[in-house]
Amino acid sequence: MIAMIGTTGAIATPLWAQQAIETRGFQFNLGLTLGLETQSNRALDPAKPGSSTEARTGISIGLLRQTDNQRLSFDLGGELRNLNGPEDTKNGFNNPLAVFGYDRTSSASRLSLSASLRETDLADQGLVFDETSQEFIFADGTATRRSTSVSAQLNWRDDAPLGFGVLAKLAENEYRGGVATGIDGSGLGDTQRLTFGTTARLDLNEVSQLNIGLNYSKFKNVDLGDKRDTWTLTNALTIERPDGVFSLNLNVTDTEDGTRVATSVGRTLEYPLGSLSGNIGATNGVTGKTFLTGRVNVSHALPRGNLSFGIARAVASSTLQDTEQISSSLTIGYLHELNILSSISLDANWAKLSRTIADTDTTSGIISATYSRELTPDWNMNFGIRHRLTDEDATGTVRSNSLFLNLQRNFVTRF
Repeated sequence: MIAMIGTTGAIATPLWAQQAIETRGFQFNLGLTLGLETQSNRALDPAKPGSSTEARTGISIGLLRQTDNQRLSFDLGGELRNLNGPEDTKNGFNNPLAVFGYDRTSSASRLSLSASLRETDLADQGLVFDETSQEFIFADGTATRRSTSVSAQLNWRDDAPLGFGVLAKLAENEYRGGVATGIDGSGLGDTQRLTFGTTARLDLNEVSQLNIGLNYSKFKNVDLGDKRDTWTLTNALTIERPDGVFSLNLNVTDTEDGTRVATSVGRTLEYPLGSLSGNIGATNGVTGKTFLTGRVNVSHALPRGNLSFGIARAVASSTLQDTEQISSSLTIGYLHELNILSSISLDANWAKLSRTIADTDTTSGIISATYSRELTPDWNMNFGIRHRLTDEDATGTVRSNSLFLNLQRNFVTRF
């Protein structure tokens, strides 16, 4: 999942871009969301803790073509918003996004091209878990964050015991129209990261595989003119078992602040009603201290729903500031189907981000309860309550409560 902790959920998300179907031509999708939300201290600002009311109309447009060996997708989205509250309002058209993706596969090779542009009001964003980097990203404040990325990846010799791959990616973050802060209120500036990588895969036997990767990235703080180089060597041994996967990992990262070495052993288990995966290891950070790391993820199917649980602790360089941080997190999700048309869900997310060099941290969390119902075959409705909080040394604990209602519809046609 890409779990956005602290969002309103009112934007129509282009879920069709993730569908794996044979379109036999082009599939056109139009998503519409109408949302209302009232919040106390929407921006989690200790200086302006007043309440706000917000009305949103989210729209998303998608074009998809998929065959047995190719997939082309293009998605546009955004929202019209009217917000009344104590903070500086950003009414009109907000949070635009544009995403392009192209994938082509054959028995021996894979090509993947992607590009994206997203703008996010930081008062809406808060804490985000990024599946790509496998880290929690915290950005707060009154600014709008614009994220752009372009990437290309090629793998070949997939049908041979020895295969290779290359990767190139450019990612930029810009902040405008306000103040942007990171861990413990530290300021965020415009950044750029250029990454090149190579991989090698060796099939040791029918069930064992060794993957080795070497990545180089150049991180630049545009405002300060600061440049930081990072080299990362990854080694992963995986062994397929009848009931899951066993893995061993050894990663070495050379940064401007020092060298980080991480080791872990992992296991994935599949059982009839769900799955259990996790790893445990240790990381020697750039300060010379050693940290216990690991994660556990559990998913269990219930007679009328699902229960999920996750706990993790990791040490890595942050995406936004390129400084080493420890991320500790806990996620709990519960879904119960009341009948064929309606369901209730309860979700709790908590995370703490700490810098290993400056010894500063930020804690953020959210608890929500949502009732969802299918009104017609085309229209869906959900409403619920949400509680958010952040805790920083500089500002203390700040809380926000919200009540929300959303109506959603997705139109699909093919030509």
